Amino acid sequence: MSLFHGKTAVITGGSSGIGEGFAHFLIEEGASVAIVARQPDKLARVADALRAKAGEGQSVLAVSADVTRDDAVERMKSEALGAFGHVDILVNSAGVGIWQTIDQMSPNDWRAVIDINLNAVFLVTHAFLPGMLARQTGHIVNISSVAGKLGFAYGSSYCASKWGLLGFTRALAAEVRDKGIRVDTLCPGTVETPFKNSPAASPIRLEVDDVIAAARYVMTLPRQVRVDDLVIYPT
Repeated sequence: MSLFHGKTAVITGGSSGIGEGFAHFLIEEGASVAIVARQPDKLARVADALRAKAGEGQSVLAVSADVTRDDAVERMKSEALGAFGHVDILVNSAGVGIWQTIDQMSPNDWRAVIDINLNAVFLVTHAFLPGMLARQTGHIVNISSVAGKLGFAYGSSYCASKWGLLGFTRALAAEVRDKGIRVDTLCPGTVETPFKNSPAASPIRLEVDDVIAAARYVMTLPRQVRVDDLVIYPT
């Protein structure tokens, strides 16, 4: 039987990059999947590809939403729960980078990075966590970065957001560990995706499939085994 047969998943940033990779991984492993992103045309393309892979009993939902907005997250939650009834897996993969020195960066650009990379993770998790707590089961996977472990020039907002995400994830994991809910963070190095990489990006890059292989490892560990901040480096 497939790894996630009968499970349901919501993936932010699901129209490209790591989020799209997660969507294909989970649909191939038997889950029903909701992908969330801001651009309807990209969502439709990925949703069509996922539906072509879906088996009996699996469904695919595409929701165009800005996950930095409370009202959009509430609408997305209603659509996902209306389609699936409950959510077993949440992948927070939406992300953005703006690469400027601190003196050049505008307050609006700073807020934009913090909003999507950190605040949106809180909003989406806050939306689906009560259902997981009620059912005493669930798995949340947050996509951070090696930038959450170090600092580099032109990356102040991105590093701050990813460091914050690690702290958020560890705190959440401690809160829900005894309630049947697992929370993990993946910290990949430079990945070959449409994401605009920083000037400090490595010329040696991971593929999305490398990140998904690490995710498979984390998501299939025994319940009593915990991994903090799995860092994934290209070699």
